[in-house]
Amino acid sequence: MAVHCIVPARMGSSRFPGKPLVKIFGRDNVGKPMIVRTLERALLAECFDRIVCATDSEEIAEVVSRAGFEFILTGPAATGSDRVAFAARALDLDLVVNLQGDEPLVEPSVLCDVAATLEKHPDEWVTVACPLNPAEAGLKTVVKVLVKDDYAVDFTRWVANEDAPRWFQHQGIYAYSRVCRDEFSSLPQNEVEKERSLEQMRILGRRPIRIVQSKYPSISVDVPSDVNAVEAAFK
Repeated sequence: MAVHCIVPARMGSSRFPGKPLVKIFGRDNVGKPMIVRTLERALLAECFDRIVCATDSEEIAEVVSRAGFEFILTGPAATGSDRVAFAARALDLDLVVNLQGDEPLVEPSVLCDVAATLEKHPDEWVTVACPLNPAEAGLKTVVKVLVKDDYAVDFTRWVANEDAPRWFQHQGIYAYSRVCRDEFSSLPQNEVEKERSLEQMRILGRRPIRIVQSKYPSISVDVPSDVNAVEAAFK
């Protein structure tokens, strides 16, 4: 079955307004908007029939289009998965990998693993976990996931240092079929989702969330200081 990639991006991040268009310098010493860097990583995976940026910003859409990528304009959305659900519905897509736009260092082979896992398990959500740096146990910008028998059982933004070995770092990738997305977008945001600012809490316990294990550390851009870490990793 065909698997597609949708990269949601919005200008109104509360912690980092305008984040998708921040310039990130790679080993080529060229500064490119982060959303373009992320789309390029999806392209390197060579496992997607279609790669689309879903955004509420005409400015982002213009940047994406100039870089040679497809976009779709959406209205306001509570979460990235709500935005992806709208875009996938408008484009009539079934199997979709949601690659969050602040993952410019995502490993392409991991995206292929996620796509293949989704094809095998279209009735489940699929997401990614990688090793958690114990020093980041209390860092709330780093999302943690507790895994049992290849499934997520909890997500949080903070764990005690002594509990860190039990947890993994969650990476900003989701994958789901049309049925799973429509179920998610039809549900209201619950209190845990809003309290933790973690969209996956809306579906946890209602739909299995299968974990793809990655050996590659994740460096996402959540706040401005993360840009330096990403550029250092690129180089």
